[in-house]
Amino acid sequence: MVFRFSGQNPKKRRIRERLENCVNTILDLNERLGAGKIKPEIVEQFKKLKDTFARLDENLVEEKEVDKIEEATNRLLQEIREIYGEQTMKELYDMPKH
Repeated sequence: MVFRFSGQNPKKRRIRERLENCVNTILDLNERLGAGKIKPEIVEQFKKLKDTFARLDENLVEEKEVDKIEEATNRLLQEIREIYGEQTMKELYDMPKH
């Protein structure tokens, strides 16, 4: 995990972890696929979201909002899987990352 915060409520910490997982998954996949494979506008939005983590007040984030981000992440992953195929996705994550 990139960010470490002490003294957090476990539920709020879990919300932050869920958000970080979504963002990091999409940014990592973009890197592995190569620039331009995921629409640059989408990648830019995830980068902006990642930049806001330092200022994020978990008390203002509701679980239903995180659910929506997870749903969007899963839909994007499904679209990429449909375009590139399950085998390509497996190969992307079986190879060592540089």
